[in-house]
Amino acid sequence: MRSKAEVITAVLAAFESLRENIVEIGEYVWQNPEPGYREFKTAALAKKTLQELGLPLRDKLSITGMRADLDSGRPGPTLAMLGEMDSLILPSHPQCDPQSGAVHACGHHSHICAMLGAAMALCKAGFQQDMSGKIAFIPVPAEECLEIARRLEMMERGEIKAIGGKASMIREGVFDDVDLAIMNHLSVSEVYHCTIHNGFVVKNLVFKGKSCHAGSPAKGINALNIATLAQNALALLRETFTDPSIRMHGIIIEGGASVNIEPDNIVMEYLLRADDMEKIKNLSAVFERAVRGAAEALGGEVKIRSVPGYAVLKDHQGLWKVFEDAVRQLHPEAQFSSSGKSTGSTDMGDLSLIMPAIHATVPGAAGTAHGIDYHTKDQEAAYVDNARILALTAVELLYGKADKGREIAAQRQDLISIAEYIKMMDALSVS
Repeated sequence: MRSKAEVITAVLAAFESLRENIVEIGEYVWQNPEPGYREFKTAALAKKTLQELGLPLRDKLSITGMRADLDSGRPGPTLAMLGEMDSLILPSHPQCDPQSGAVHACGHHSHICAMLGAAMALCKAGFQQDMSGKIAFIPVPAEECLEIARRLEMMERGEIKAIGGKASMIREGVFDDVDLAIMNHLSVSEVYHCTIHNGFVVKNLVFKGKSCHAGSPAKGINALNIATLAQNALALLRETFTDPSIRMHGIIIEGGASVNIEPDNIVMEYLLRADDMEKIKNLSAVFERAVRGAAEALGGEVKIRSVPGYAVLKDHQGLWKVFEDAVRQLHPEAQFSSSGKSTGSTDMGDLSLIMPAIHATVPGAAGTAHGIDYHTKDQEAAYVDNARILALTAVELLYGKADKGREIAAQRQDLISIAEYIKMMDALSVS
């Protein structure tokens, strides 16, 4: 067996020969953005890349997801290395797809690129001969929570098992044998960091009124007025929220079909976020009281469907230390931060409940996340360095007898089983 230093040298040398290929992958995905559960071009590229490495692969997991294992044949932990594939929908972005409005304005083109780049380099360097356990390379769909009504229909048809791709794949059994999970998220900051992220519950609201001629509104019940009153009630509630983690935000996805008809059907989607699952349950109850009160006040009805969103993300500090060490091998001057909280959310939080997991950020983007000026600033950082960090993290965890990986995998305090996780999230469901 080679020394760890020799393995690291071989892995980094592999990256030098693969650099152009990795950048090409990142740019291809950027130029071909696809919303969640529709990442067919990206999934085809990921499948081709992993199969060319000779890895056994299961695909069509939660529609576009897949898993390919690099198996040492020796006992040890299974490390999941994830790469998100989906895009946002932001039609005002200058580089969006003109037909779909899709664009990678949150960096997922970098995420799948980095995972594939790490897989390519580790295989080329022959790491399989120097490790114990497995690396499960898992391209995942649908991290961005959008098109909720569409996804609810997909769940009803049995095509997916949850709103988010990782949550759906957990319920499919993809992570049943996984002990550790890592993924890097592209950032506009030059500081490498990990933070607690909010969890959330999804609300699908259908306001029902009675249609009539808009010139004679007394003959009907305006569902848009009910929705407007509900929004105002929620806005007035905000001053009672003393917890800075709490967020409520929504959109109207159906707002009436004809201006001269009082609308009888208005559909809205809301996300309710907080940094603790119990807070989310309490917020959910307050939200529903306000919305139902608005419907009753104007003589209409509202149907509320609550669906589990994502769990609170808590990065594992042992994995964070391994991530730091990997970055310092490349950039000794790098700055790190593991404090603070994000009011955003990710379904990496669901994995962090059931196993040691990390969702660290890496530099390489610029502009505003989810904004029209977001873009890749530095291809080397966003694509190649991102992949290098993932690969070096895997080496530290699984080299030799995988001592570091075994040590961290055994640290399960505050974690729950997959069955307990499903029960907890299902408690948020109300139809």
